[in-house]
Amino acid sequence: ENGSAKSCPFGANCNYAHGKHELKFRYTTLCLMEGSGQIVNAKTYLARPCMTWVSTGACPFGRRCAAIHDPSISNTSKYPSWLPAASAKTNAKIIVDRLAAHRESIIHQENPLISQSIWENCRPSRHVRNKETVIENDSIDNANKSIFDLEQEWRDTYTLVCNVDTSTFTRGRIRVRAPSKKLSDLQKLCIAHAMRYSDGPFQQEPNCSRLHRDYIFAPTHSLQSELCMILQDRYFLLLDVNFTSAADISPDDIAKEISFNDYKYHTTPWSSMEHSFDPSKYVTAHEVAFAPKGDHSANVSIWFDAFTVKLEQSQIKRSRRLKQKKKTQTRNDHTHPNANGALISRTSSSDFPTGPPDIDPFVPMLPAEDQDKSNDLIMAIMQHRIEYIILNSCLSVNEDQKKKLYLRMKELQKTYMSMAKFHEKWTWPKREGMGHVTVTTKAPPGNIMPYIPLKNNKKNPCMHTWHAFTQTIGALNAQADCPVQSPVASDTKRLGIFLSLDGSIPRTNHGGQVRLPHILSNMGASQIGIVHGSREMDITWNEILLVQPENGVWEAALRLHNKKTETPISNANNKARDTPLSTIPFVQA
Repeated sequence: ENGSAKSCPFGANCNYAHGKHELKFRYTTLCLMEGSGQIVNAKTYLARPCMTWVSTGACPFGRRCAAIHDPSISNTSKYPSWLPAASAKTNAKIIVDRLAAHRESIIHQENPLISQSIWENCRPSRHVRNKETVIENDSIDNANKSIFDLEQEWRDTYTLVCNVDTSTFTRGRIRVRAPSKKLSDLQKLCIAHAMRYSDGPFQQEPNCSRLHRDYIFAPTHSLQSELCMILQDRYFLLLDVNFTSAADISPDDIAKEISFNDYKYHTTPWSSMEHSFDPSKYVTAHEVAFAPKGDHSANVSIWFDAFTVKLEQSQIKRSRRLKQKKKTQTRNDHTHPNANGALISRTSSSDFPTGPPDIDPFVPMLPAEDQDKSNDLIMAIMQHRIEYIILNSCLSVNEDQKKKLYLRMKELQKTYMSMAKFHEKWTWPKREGMGHVTVTTKAPPGNIMPYIPLKNNKKNPCMHTWHAFTQTIGALNAQADCPVQSPVASDTKRLGIFLSLDGSIPRTNHGGQVRLPHILSNMGASQIGIVHGSREMDITWNEILLVQPENGVWEAALRLHNKKTETPISNANNKARDTPLSTIPFVQA
Protein backbone atom coordinates (compact mmCIF):
# COMPACT_ATOMS: atom_id res chain seq x y z
CA GLU A 1 0.00 0.00 0.00
CA ASN A 2 2.63 2.58 0.96
CA GLY A 3 5.65 0.68 -0.32
CA SER A 4 5.89 -1.56 2.75
CA ALA A 5 3.94 -4.27 4.52
CA LYS A 6 2.44 -1.75 6.92
CA SER A 7 -1.02 -0.30 6.37
CA CYS A 8 -1.51 3.27 5.25
CA PRO A 9 -1.66 5.64 8.25
CA PHE A 10 -4.30 7.79 6.51
CA GLY A 11 -6.76 4.95 6.05
CA ALA A 12 -10.01 5.93 4.34
CA ASN A 13 -8.91 9.59 4.18
CA CYS A 14 -6.01 8.80 1.85
CA ASN A 15 -6.19 10.32 -1.64
CA TYR A 16 -4.62 7.25 -3.28
CA ALA A 17 -5.99 3.79 -4.02
CA HIS A 18 -4.86 0.92 -1.78
CA GLY A 19 -5.60 -1.73 -4.37
CA LYS A 20 -7.70 -2.54 -7.40
CA HIS A 21 -10.83 -2.56 -5.28
CA GLU A 22 -10.41 1.20 -4.61
CA LEU A 23 -9.67 2.28 -8.15
CA LYS A 24 -12.29 4.57 -9.65
CA PHE A 25 -14.75 2.82 -11.90
CA ARG A 26 -15.29 4.33 -15.32
CA TYR A 27 -19.00 4.92 -15.58
CA THR A 28 -20.49 4.31 -19.01
CA THR A 29 -23.83 6.14 -18.67
CA LEU A 30 -24.55 9.80 -18.06
CA CYS A 31 -26.72 9.14 -15.01
CA LEU A 32 -23.98 7.09 -13.34
CA MET A 33 -21.46 9.84 -14.05
CA GLU A 34 -23.82 12.39 -12.51
CA GLY A 35 -24.43 10.22 -9.44
CA SER A 36 -20.70 9.85 -8.88
CA GLY A 37 -20.07 13.58 -9.15
CA GLN A 38 -17.97 13.39 -12.32
CA ILE A 39 -20.38 15.66 -14.19
CA VAL A 40 -22.81 18.27 -12.88
CA ASN A 41 -25.94 17.53 -14.92
CA ALA A 42 -26.59 14.56 -17.18
CA LYS A 43 -29.19 16.48 -19.21
CA THR A 44 -26.78 19.22 -20.31
CA TYR A 45 -23.42 17.41 -20.45
CA LEU A 46 -22.03 17.57 -24.00
CA ALA A 47 -25.45 18.56 -25.33
CA ARG A 48 -24.52 21.77 -27.16
CA PRO A 49 -21.37 23.30 -28.71
CA CYS A 50 -18.79 25.30 -26.78
CA MET A 51 -19.08 28.98 -27.70
CA THR A 52 -15.38 29.63 -27.10
CA TRP A 53 -14.54 26.77 -29.47
CA VAL A 54 -16.99 28.12 -32.03
CA SER A 55 -15.49 31.61 -31.82
CA THR A 56 -11.80 30.73 -31.84
CA GLY A 57 -11.39 27.06 -32.69
CA ALA A 58 -9.78 26.40 -29.31
CA CYS A 59 -10.84 26.22 -25.69
CA PRO A 60 -8.70 26.98 -22.63
CA PHE A 61 -10.50 24.33 -20.57
CA GLY A 62 -9.68 21.51 -23.01
CA ARG A 63 -11.02 18.11 -21.95
CA ARG A 64 -12.52 19.63 -18.79
CA CYS A 65 -15.04 21.59 -20.87
CA ALA A 66 -18.59 20.23 -20.60
CA ALA A 67 -19.55 21.39 -24.12
CA ILE A 68 -18.91 19.95 -27.57
CA HIS A 69 -15.66 20.70 -29.40
CA ASP A 70 -16.56 20.02 -33.02
CA PRO A 71 -13.37 18.99 -34.86
CA SER A 72 -14.63 20.42 -38.17
CA ILE A 73 -14.12 23.98 -36.89
CA SER A 74 -11.02 23.42 -34.78
CA ASN A 75 -7.91 25.54 -35.01
CA THR A 76 -4.57 24.13 -36.09
CA SER A 77 -2.85 21.86 -33.59
CA LYS A 78 0.24 24.04 -34.02
CA TYR A 79 -1.53 26.88 -32.26
CA PRO A 80 -3.57 25.63 -29.28
CA SER A 81 -5.68 27.88 -27.13
CA TRP A 82 -3.92 31.11 -26.18
CA LEU A 83 -6.03 31.62 -23.07
CA PRO A 84 -4.95 29.41 -20.16
CA ALA A 85 -7.89 30.43 -18.04
CA ALA A 86 -9.80 29.86 -14.84
CA SER A 87 -13.26 31.06 -13.89
CA ALA A 88 -12.10 32.40 -10.50
CA LYS A 89 -8.98 33.94 -9.00
CA THR A 90 -6.26 31.43 -8.16
CA ASN A 91 -2.65 31.57 -7.08
CA ALA A 92 -1.49 30.99 -10.66
CA LYS A 93 -0.95 34.07 -12.79
CA ILE A 94 -3.41 33.15 -15.54
CA ILE A 95 -6.30 34.89 -17.20
CA VAL A 96 -9.56 34.84 -15.24
CA ASP A 97 -12.44 34.18 -17.62
CA ARG A 98 -15.09 35.28 -15.15
CA LEU A 99 -18.01 34.64 -17.52
CA ALA A 100 -16.94 31.18 -18.75
CA ALA A 101 -19.46 29.35 -16.57
CA HIS A 102 -22.16 31.89 -17.49
CA ARG A 103 -21.66 31.30 -21.21
CA GLU A 104 -21.74 27.55 -20.64
CA SER A 105 -24.97 27.68 -18.62
CA ILE A 106 -27.09 30.14 -20.63
CA ILE A 107 -26.80 28.04 -23.78
CA HIS A 108 -29.01 25.46 -22.02
CA GLN A 109 -31.45 28.00 -20.60
CA GLU A 110 -35.06 27.55 -21.76
CA ASN A 111 -36.52 30.46 -19.81
CA PRO A 112 -34.96 33.87 -20.56
CA LEU A 113 -35.29 34.96 -16.90
CA ILE A 114 -34.69 31.73 -14.93
CA SER A 115 -31.60 29.51 -14.83
CA GLN A 116 -32.13 26.06 -16.31
CA SER A 117 -31.65 23.97 -13.16
CA ILE A 118 -34.16 26.09 -11.21
CA TRP A 119 -36.62 26.02 -14.12
CA GLU A 120 -36.44 22.24 -14.41
CA ASN A 121 -36.71 21.38 -10.70
CA CYS A 122 -38.33 24.30 -8.84
CA ARG A 123 -41.37 25.20 -10.95
CA PRO A 124 -44.43 25.17 -8.69
CA SER A 125 -46.59 23.62 -11.43
CA ARG A 126 -44.39 20.53 -11.46
CA HIS A 127 -44.59 19.98 -7.70
CA VAL A 128 -48.10 21.13 -6.79
CA ARG A 129 -50.76 19.66 -9.08
CA ASN A 130 -54.31 19.49 -7.77
CA LYS A 131 -57.18 17.61 -9.38
CA GLU A 132 -58.77 20.71 -10.87
CA THR A 133 -55.59 21.57 -12.76
CA VAL A 134 -55.28 18.04 -14.12
CA ILE A 135 -58.92 17.92 -15.22
CA GLU A 136 -58.67 21.33 -16.84
CA ASN A 137 -55.49 20.36 -18.68
CA ASP A 138 -57.02 17.11 -19.95
CA SER A 139 -60.29 18.71 -21.07
CA ILE A 140 -58.77 21.29 -23.40
CA ASP A 141 -58.01 20.43 -27.00
CA ASN A 142 -54.61 20.41 -28.65
CA ALA A 143 -55.16 23.82 -30.27
CA ASN A 144 -55.54 25.54 -26.91
CA LYS A 145 -53.03 23.39 -25.07
CA SER A 146 -50.11 25.56 -26.17
CA ILE A 147 -51.93 28.64 -24.86
CA PHE A 148 -52.51 26.88 -21.55
CA ASP A 149 -48.81 25.92 -21.36
CA LEU A 150 -47.76 29.50 -22.04
CA GLU A 151 -50.07 30.76 -19.31
CA GLN A 152 -48.64 28.20 -16.90
CA GLU A 153 -45.10 29.13 -17.93
CA TRP A 154 -45.80 32.77 -17.13
CA ARG A 155 -47.28 31.92 -13.73
CA ASP A 156 -44.25 29.79 -12.87
CA THR A 157 -41.91 32.58 -13.97
CA TYR A 158 -43.77 35.11 -11.84
CA THR A 159 -43.67 32.92 -8.74
CA LEU A 160 -39.98 32.06 -9.12
CA VAL A 161 -38.94 35.69 -9.63
CA CYS A 162 -40.82 36.65 -6.44
CA ASN A 163 -39.84 33.47 -4.51
CA VAL A 164 -43.51 32.61 -3.99
CA ASP A 165 -44.60 29.02 -3.17
CA THR A 166 -41.00 27.86 -3.40
CA SER A 167 -38.55 26.56 -0.82
CA THR A 168 -35.12 28.07 -0.44
CA PHE A 169 -33.30 25.16 1.15
CA THR A 170 -35.55 22.09 1.35
CA ARG A 171 -38.74 20.71 -0.15
CA GLY A 172 -40.62 17.79 1.36
CA ARG A 173 -38.17 17.45 4.26
CA ILE A 174 -38.48 18.34 7.92
CA ARG A 175 -36.39 21.37 8.74
CA VAL A 176 -33.92 21.23 11.60
CA ARG A 177 -35.56 24.30 13.09
CA ALA A 178 -38.49 26.47 12.15
CA PRO A 179 -37.63 29.62 10.17
CA SER A 180 -37.69 32.94 11.96
CA LYS A 181 -40.76 35.16 11.54
CA LYS A 182 -38.74 38.36 11.81
CA LEU A 183 -39.18 39.14 8.11
CA SER A 184 -42.37 38.72 6.11
CA ASP A 185 -42.46 37.96 2.39
CA LEU A 186 -43.39 41.57 1.71
CA GLN A 187 -40.40 42.90 3.66
CA LYS A 188 -38.03 40.50 1.86
CA LEU A 189 -39.35 41.64 -1.50
CA CYS A 190 -38.95 45.31 -0.61
CA ILE A 191 -35.37 44.78 0.57
CA ALA A 192 -34.44 42.70 -2.48
CA HIS A 193 -36.03 45.26 -4.81
CA ALA A 194 -34.12 48.11 -3.14
CA MET A 195 -30.79 46.25 -3.37
CA ARG A 196 -31.20 45.48 -7.06
CA TYR A 197 -32.89 48.71 -8.17
CA SER A 198 -30.30 51.32 -7.11
CA ASP A 199 -27.13 51.80 -5.06
CA GLY A 200 -28.85 53.59 -2.21
CA PRO A 201 -27.78 56.73 -0.33
CA PHE A 202 -25.22 55.07 1.95
CA GLN A 203 -23.14 53.04 -0.51
CA GLN A 204 -19.50 54.07 -0.84
CA GLU A 205 -18.70 51.93 -3.91
CA PRO A 206 -20.53 52.82 -7.14
CA ASN A 207 -22.66 50.33 -9.09
CA CYS A 208 -22.82 47.84 -6.21
CA SER A 209 -26.42 47.04 -7.16
CA ARG A 210 -25.18 45.84 -10.58
CA LEU A 211 -22.18 43.91 -9.31
CA HIS A 212 -24.02 40.58 -9.63
CA ARG A 213 -23.99 41.01 -13.40
CA ASP A 214 -20.22 40.95 -13.78
CA TYR A 215 -17.83 40.02 -10.99
CA ILE A 216 -14.57 38.12 -10.59
CA PHE A 217 -15.14 35.53 -7.89
CA ALA A 218 -12.62 35.81 -5.09
CA PRO A 219 -13.89 34.40 -1.75
CA THR A 220 -13.26 36.59 1.27
CA HIS A 221 -15.75 35.34 3.90
CA SER A 222 -17.33 32.22 5.28
CA LEU A 223 -21.13 31.89 5.50
CA GLN A 224 -22.85 28.74 6.76
CA SER A 225 -19.47 26.96 6.49
CA GLU A 226 -19.21 27.91 2.80
CA LEU A 227 -16.67 30.20 1.15
CA CYS A 228 -18.38 33.22 -0.33
CA MET A 229 -17.81 36.66 -1.79
CA ILE A 230 -19.90 39.54 -0.44
CA LEU A 231 -21.15 41.71 -3.30
CA GLN A 232 -22.89 44.36 -1.19
CA ASP A 233 -24.08 45.08 2.35
CA ARG A 234 -27.22 47.05 3.22
CA TYR A 235 -28.97 47.91 6.49
CA PHE A 236 -32.72 48.41 6.86
CA LEU A 237 -35.25 49.58 9.41
CA LEU A 238 -38.50 47.59 9.50
CA LEU A 239 -41.33 50.09 9.89
CA ASP A 240 -44.77 49.53 11.33
CA VAL A 241 -47.24 50.08 8.50
CA ASN A 242 -50.91 50.87 8.90
CA PHE A 243 -52.53 49.14 5.93
CA THR A 244 -55.47 51.43 5.37
CA SER A 245 -55.01 52.87 1.89
CA ALA A 246 -52.74 51.23 -0.71
CA ALA A 247 -52.16 54.53 -2.49
CA ASP A 248 -50.34 55.95 0.54
CA ILE A 249 -47.90 53.01 0.98
CA SER A 250 -44.59 52.65 -0.86
CA PRO A 251 -41.76 50.09 -0.45
CA ASP A 252 -39.75 52.68 1.53
CA ASP A 253 -42.56 52.77 4.08
CA ILE A 254 -42.08 49.06 4.74
CA ALA A 255 -38.28 48.72 4.82
CA LYS A 256 -36.25 51.92 5.00
CA GLU A 257 -32.51 51.84 4.27
CA ILE A 258 -30.27 53.26 7.00
CA SER A 259 -26.54 53.74 7.47
CA PHE A 260 -24.24 51.29 9.24
CA ASN A 261 -23.77 53.66 12.18
CA ASP A 262 -27.51 53.88 12.79
CA TYR A 263 -27.76 50.11 12.59
CA LYS A 264 -24.93 49.66 15.09
CA TYR A 265 -26.37 52.21 17.54
CA HIS A 266 -29.76 50.47 17.66
CA THR A 267 -28.49 46.88 17.79
CA THR A 268 -25.71 47.32 20.36
CA PRO A 269 -26.95 47.35 23.96
CA TRP A 270 -24.00 49.37 25.31
CA SER A 271 -24.27 52.15 22.72
CA SER A 272 -25.32 55.70 23.51
CA MET A 273 -28.50 56.09 25.54
CA GLU A 274 -29.82 58.49 22.93
CA HIS A 275 -30.68 55.50 20.71
CA SER A 276 -33.21 52.87 21.67
CA PHE A 277 -32.06 49.24 21.66
CA ASP A 278 -34.48 47.19 19.54
CA PRO A 279 -32.73 44.66 17.24
CA SER A 280 -36.05 43.16 16.15
CA LYS A 281 -36.75 46.20 13.96
CA TYR A 282 -33.35 46.32 12.26
CA VAL A 283 -31.93 43.89 9.74
CA THR A 284 -28.74 43.58 7.74
CA ALA A 285 -28.81 42.22 4.19
CA HIS A 286 -25.80 40.67 2.44
CA GLU A 287 -25.84 39.86 -1.26
CA VAL A 288 -23.35 37.03 -1.62
CA ALA A 289 -22.01 34.71 -4.32
CA PHE A 290 -20.54 31.29 -3.60
CA ALA A 291 -18.96 30.68 -7.03
CA PRO A 292 -18.36 32.43 -10.38
CA LYS A 293 -21.39 33.69 -12.25
CA GLY A 294 -23.25 30.93 -14.04
CA ASP A 295 -21.71 28.14 -11.96
CA HIS A 296 -24.22 25.65 -10.56
CA SER A 297 -23.03 26.43 -7.03
CA ALA A 298 -22.95 30.25 -7.42
CA ASN A 299 -26.20 30.66 -5.45
CA VAL A 300 -26.23 34.45 -5.78
CA SER A 301 -28.69 35.35 -3.02
CA ILE A 302 -29.56 37.91 -0.35
CA TRP A 303 -29.09 36.74 3.25
CA PHE A 304 -30.66 38.46 6.22
CA ASP A 305 -28.95 38.84 9.62
CA ALA A 306 -26.37 36.30 8.50
CA PHE A 307 -23.17 35.82 10.46
CA THR A 308 -20.25 36.21 8.04
CA VAL A 309 -16.66 35.49 9.06
CA LYS A 310 -13.76 37.34 7.44
CA LEU A 311 -11.04 34.87 6.42
CA GLU A 312 -7.33 35.18 5.83
CA GLN A 313 -5.76 33.80 2.66
CA SER A 314 -4.37 30.76 4.48
CA GLN A 315 -7.82 29.98 5.89
CA ILE A 316 -9.37 30.24 2.43
CA LYS A 317 -6.85 27.74 1.02
CA ARG A 318 -7.47 25.35 3.88
CA SER A 319 -11.25 25.60 3.48
CA ARG A 320 -10.96 24.82 -0.23
CA ARG A 321 -8.85 21.73 0.45
CA LEU A 322 -11.22 20.46 3.14
CA LYS A 323 -14.27 21.04 0.92
CA GLN A 324 -12.70 19.18 -2.00
CA LYS A 325 -11.66 16.32 0.26
CA LYS A 326 -15.12 16.03 1.74
CA LYS A 327 -16.76 16.08 -1.68
CA THR A 328 -14.49 13.23 -2.75
CA GLN A 329 -15.61 11.19 0.24
CA THR A 330 -19.33 11.89 -0.33
CA ARG A 331 -19.60 11.22 -4.06
CA ASN A 332 -22.27 8.56 -3.54
CA ASP A 333 -24.94 11.09 -2.55
CA HIS A 334 -24.28 13.50 -5.43
CA THR A 335 -27.31 14.90 -7.24
CA HIS A 336 -27.75 17.44 -10.00
CA PRO A 337 -28.26 21.11 -8.98
CA ASN A 338 -31.63 21.99 -7.39
CA ALA A 339 -32.67 18.33 -7.51
CA ASN A 340 -34.53 18.67 -4.19
CA GLY A 341 -36.70 21.48 -5.56
CA ALA A 342 -35.02 24.20 -3.49
CA LEU A 343 -33.72 27.46 -4.93
CA ILE A 344 -30.35 27.13 -3.18
CA SER A 345 -28.35 24.53 -5.12
CA ARG A 346 -26.97 21.67 -3.03
CA THR A 347 -25.40 18.79 -4.95
CA SER A 348 -24.21 16.80 -1.92
CA SER A 349 -24.30 16.78 1.88
CA SER A 350 -21.00 18.66 1.92
CA ASP A 351 -22.77 21.80 0.64
CA PHE A 352 -24.02 24.00 3.49
CA PRO A 353 -23.38 21.28 6.12
CA THR A 354 -24.69 23.47 8.97
CA GLY A 355 -28.18 23.51 7.45
CA PRO A 356 -30.54 26.40 6.72
CA PRO A 357 -30.20 29.79 8.45
CA ASP A 358 -32.71 31.31 10.85
CA ILE A 359 -34.17 33.51 8.09
CA ASP A 360 -34.53 31.99 4.64
CA PRO A 361 -32.56 34.03 2.08
CA PHE A 362 -34.07 35.60 -1.01
CA VAL A 363 -32.81 34.19 -4.33
CA PRO A 364 -33.04 36.75 -7.17
CA MET A 365 -33.24 35.35 -10.67
CA LEU A 366 -30.40 35.97 -13.13
CA PRO A 367 -31.54 36.36 -16.77
CA ALA A 368 -29.76 34.72 -19.68
CA GLU A 369 -29.06 37.99 -21.46
CA ASP A 370 -27.50 40.59 -19.19
CA GLN A 371 -29.43 43.43 -20.75
CA ASP A 372 -31.36 46.23 -19.12
CA LYS A 373 -34.58 44.98 -20.71
CA SER A 374 -34.39 41.62 -18.94
CA ASN A 375 -33.39 43.09 -15.58
CA ASP A 376 -36.07 45.80 -15.84
CA LEU A 377 -38.71 43.12 -16.42
CA ILE A 378 -37.58 41.28 -13.28
CA MET A 379 -37.74 44.52 -11.29
CA ALA A 380 -41.22 45.26 -12.68
CA ILE A 381 -42.46 41.80 -11.67
CA MET A 382 -41.14 42.28 -8.13
CA GLN A 383 -42.71 45.75 -7.96
CA HIS A 384 -46.06 44.30 -9.10
CA ARG A 385 -45.91 41.62 -6.41
CA ILE A 386 -45.18 44.23 -3.74
CA GLU A 387 -48.19 46.30 -4.79
CA TYR A 388 -50.35 43.17 -4.94
CA ILE A 389 -49.51 42.18 -1.35
CA ILE A 390 -50.05 45.74 -0.13
CA LEU A 391 -53.41 45.95 -1.88
CA ASN A 392 -54.61 42.65 -0.42
CA SER A 393 -53.44 43.70 3.07
CA CYS A 394 -55.38 46.94 3.09
CA LEU A 395 -58.76 47.20 4.79
CA SER A 396 -60.39 49.27 2.07
CA VAL A 397 -59.72 48.29 -1.54
CA ASN A 398 -60.72 50.33 -4.56
CA GLU A 399 -61.91 48.39 -7.61
CA ASP A 400 -60.04 50.76 -9.90
CA GLN A 401 -56.80 49.85 -8.15
CA LYS A 402 -57.49 46.14 -8.67
CA LYS A 403 -58.22 46.71 -12.34
CA LYS A 404 -55.10 48.82 -12.79
CA LEU A 405 -52.98 46.10 -11.16
CA TYR A 406 -54.58 43.44 -13.35
CA LEU A 407 -53.87 45.40 -16.55
CA ARG A 408 -50.27 45.88 -15.50
CA MET A 409 -49.97 42.12 -14.98
CA LYS A 410 -51.19 41.57 -18.54
CA GLU A 411 -48.62 44.05 -19.85
CA LEU A 412 -45.85 42.22 -18.00
CA GLN A 413 -47.09 38.91 -19.36
CA LYS A 414 -47.12 40.27 -22.91
CA THR A 415 -43.57 41.56 -22.53
CA TYR A 416 -42.39 38.21 -21.19
CA MET A 417 -44.11 36.25 -23.97
CA SER A 418 -42.40 38.36 -26.60
CA MET A 419 -39.03 37.89 -24.90
CA ALA A 420 -39.56 34.13 -24.47
CA LYS A 421 -40.56 33.70 -28.11
CA PHE A 422 -37.40 35.44 -29.31
CA HIS A 423 -35.27 33.46 -26.84
CA GLU A 424 -36.78 30.15 -27.98
CA LYS A 425 -36.20 31.01 -31.62
CA TRP A 426 -32.46 31.52 -31.12
CA THR A 427 -31.81 28.71 -28.64
CA TRP A 428 -29.27 26.12 -29.77
CA PRO A 429 -30.92 22.67 -30.05
CA LYS A 430 -29.39 19.67 -28.33
CA ARG A 431 -27.36 17.14 -30.23
CA GLU A 432 -28.73 13.80 -31.35
CA GLY A 433 -29.17 11.34 -28.50
CA MET A 434 -29.76 14.04 -25.86
CA GLY A 435 -33.45 14.69 -26.50
CA HIS A 436 -34.49 12.48 -23.59
CA VAL A 437 -31.79 11.33 -21.17
CA THR A 438 -32.55 8.04 -19.41
CA VAL A 439 -30.61 5.73 -17.10
CA THR A 440 -29.35 3.85 -20.16
CA THR A 441 -28.09 6.87 -22.15
CA LYS A 442 -24.47 6.17 -22.93
CA ALA A 443 -21.74 8.65 -22.08
CA PRO A 444 -19.63 9.87 -25.03
CA PRO A 445 -15.90 9.11 -24.88
CA GLY A 446 -14.96 12.81 -24.84
CA ASN A 447 -15.96 16.28 -25.92
CA ILE A 448 -14.15 16.04 -29.29
CA MET A 449 -17.16 15.03 -31.34
CA PRO A 450 -19.27 16.45 -34.20
CA TYR A 451 -22.28 18.54 -33.29
CA ILE A 452 -25.29 16.96 -35.03
CA PRO A 453 -28.53 18.66 -33.90
CA LEU A 454 -31.79 16.86 -33.28
CA LYS A 455 -33.77 16.27 -36.47
CA ASN A 456 -36.88 18.07 -35.22
CA ASN A 457 -35.01 21.40 -35.14
CA LYS A 458 -34.30 21.84 -38.84
CA LYS A 459 -36.35 25.05 -38.98
CA ASN A 460 -34.36 26.61 -36.19
CA PRO A 461 -32.44 29.65 -37.55
CA CYS A 462 -29.44 28.60 -35.48
CA MET A 463 -29.08 25.56 -37.73
CA HIS A 464 -28.85 27.66 -40.87
CA THR A 465 -26.23 29.83 -39.18
CA TRP A 466 -24.34 26.76 -37.98
CA HIS A 467 -24.21 25.07 -41.40
CA ALA A 468 -23.14 28.31 -43.09
CA PHE A 469 -20.44 28.82 -40.46
CA THR A 470 -19.02 25.29 -40.81
CA GLN A 471 -18.96 25.60 -44.60
CA THR A 472 -17.11 28.92 -44.35
CA ILE A 473 -14.54 27.49 -41.93
CA GLY A 474 -14.12 24.46 -44.21
CA ALA A 475 -13.47 26.73 -47.17
CA LEU A 476 -10.90 28.69 -45.19
CA ASN A 477 -9.22 25.44 -44.16
CA ALA A 478 -9.00 24.36 -47.79
CA GLN A 479 -7.45 27.71 -48.75
CA ALA A 480 -5.02 27.49 -45.86
CA ASP A 481 -3.81 24.08 -47.04
CA CYS A 482 -3.08 25.46 -50.52
CA PRO A 483 0.73 25.90 -50.98
CA VAL A 484 0.21 28.98 -53.17
CA GLN A 485 -0.99 31.01 -50.19
CA SER A 486 1.38 33.18 -48.23
CA PRO A 487 2.82 31.90 -44.92
CA VAL A 488 0.55 34.24 -42.99
CA ALA A 489 -2.59 33.11 -44.81
CA SER A 490 -1.65 29.43 -44.47
CA ASP A 491 -2.48 29.53 -40.77
CA THR A 492 -5.55 31.75 -41.02
CA LYS A 493 -8.74 30.15 -39.72
CA ARG A 494 -10.31 33.06 -37.89
CA LEU A 495 -10.19 36.83 -38.00
CA GLY A 496 -6.95 38.74 -37.99
CA ILE A 497 -7.22 39.49 -34.29
CA PHE A 498 -7.17 35.77 -33.53
CA LEU A 499 -4.17 35.37 -35.82
CA SER A 500 -2.28 37.92 -33.73
CA LEU A 501 -3.18 36.05 -30.55
CA ASP A 502 -3.07 32.35 -31.38
CA GLY A 503 0.68 32.17 -32.00
CA SER A 504 1.27 33.73 -35.42
CA ILE A 505 3.07 36.58 -33.68
CA PRO A 506 6.56 35.36 -32.76
CA ARG A 507 6.84 34.30 -29.15
CA THR A 508 9.72 34.78 -26.78
CA ASN A 509 10.62 32.01 -24.37
CA HIS A 510 12.87 32.68 -21.41
CA GLY A 511 13.05 30.72 -18.20
CA GLY A 512 10.38 28.27 -19.35
CA GLN A 513 7.70 30.95 -19.64
CA VAL A 514 6.01 31.93 -22.88
CA ARG A 515 5.31 35.64 -23.15
CA LEU A 516 3.30 37.44 -25.79
CA PRO A 517 3.36 41.19 -26.42
CA HIS A 518 -0.01 42.68 -25.58
CA ILE A 519 -1.84 46.00 -25.44
CA LEU A 520 -2.10 47.62 -22.04
CA SER A 521 -5.55 48.33 -20.61
CA ASN A 522 -6.96 51.84 -20.70
CA MET A 523 -5.95 52.34 -17.08
CA GLY A 524 -2.38 51.30 -17.79
CA ALA A 525 -2.21 53.52 -20.83
CA SER A 526 -3.48 56.52 -18.92
CA GLN A 527 -0.93 55.97 -16.18
CA ILE A 528 1.90 56.41 -18.66
CA GLY A 529 0.41 59.48 -20.30
CA ILE A 530 -1.45 57.95 -23.27
CA VAL A 531 -4.92 59.36 -23.79
CA HIS A 532 -7.57 56.78 -24.68
CA GLY A 533 -8.65 57.25 -28.28
CA SER A 534 -5.41 58.96 -29.34
CA ARG A 535 -4.24 58.80 -32.94
CA GLU A 536 -1.28 56.51 -32.10
CA MET A 537 -3.54 53.99 -30.37
CA ASP A 538 -6.07 54.02 -33.22
CA ILE A 539 -3.33 53.42 -35.79
CA THR A 540 -2.00 50.47 -33.77
CA TRP A 541 -5.41 48.86 -33.37
CA ASN A 542 -6.09 49.27 -37.12
CA GLU A 543 -2.83 47.54 -37.86
CA ILE A 544 -3.62 44.62 -35.54
CA LEU A 545 -7.26 44.17 -36.52
CA LEU A 546 -7.25 45.20 -40.18
CA VAL A 547 -3.57 44.56 -41.02
CA GLN A 548 -3.37 48.11 -42.37
CA PRO A 549 -0.84 49.45 -43.00
CA GLU A 550 1.53 46.55 -43.57
CA ASN A 551 4.92 46.74 -41.83
CA GLY A 552 3.69 49.54 -39.61
CA VAL A 553 4.61 50.57 -36.09
CA TRP A 554 3.32 47.35 -34.50
CA GLU A 555 5.48 45.12 -36.72
CA ALA A 556 8.47 47.36 -36.15
CA ALA A 557 7.96 47.18 -32.40
CA LEU A 558 7.75 43.39 -32.58
CA ARG A 559 11.00 43.11 -34.50
CA LEU A 560 12.74 45.40 -32.02
CA HIS A 561 11.34 43.47 -29.06
CA ASN A 562 12.44 40.08 -30.47
CA LYS A 563 15.89 41.43 -31.27
CA LYS A 564 16.36 42.64 -27.71
CA THR A 565 15.21 39.34 -26.19
CA GLU A 566 17.26 37.03 -28.42
CA THR A 567 20.25 37.16 -26.08
CA PRO A 568 20.26 34.60 -23.21
CA ILE A 569 19.10 35.85 -19.85
CA SER A 570 21.20 35.08 -16.80
CA ASN A 571 19.78 34.46 -13.38
CA ALA A 572 21.48 37.56 -12.07
CA ASN A 573 20.10 39.88 -14.72
CA ASN A 574 16.63 39.09 -16.01
CA LYS A 575 15.52 42.62 -16.85
CA ALA A 576 15.38 41.76 -20.55
CA ARG A 577 12.44 39.48 -19.85
CA ASP A 578 10.21 42.48 -19.24
CA THR A 579 11.62 44.62 -22.04
CA PRO A 580 8.78 46.84 -23.28
CA LEU A 581 7.98 47.60 -26.89
CA SER A 582 9.45 51.07 -26.52
CA THR A 583 8.37 52.41 -29.91
CA ILE A 584 4.72 52.17 -28.81
CA PRO A 585 4.35 53.44 -25.23
CA PHE A 586 1.14 51.56 -24.43
CA VAL A 587 2.38 48.16 -25.65
CA GLN A 588 3.99 45.92 -23.06
CA ALA A 589 5.80 42.60 -23.37
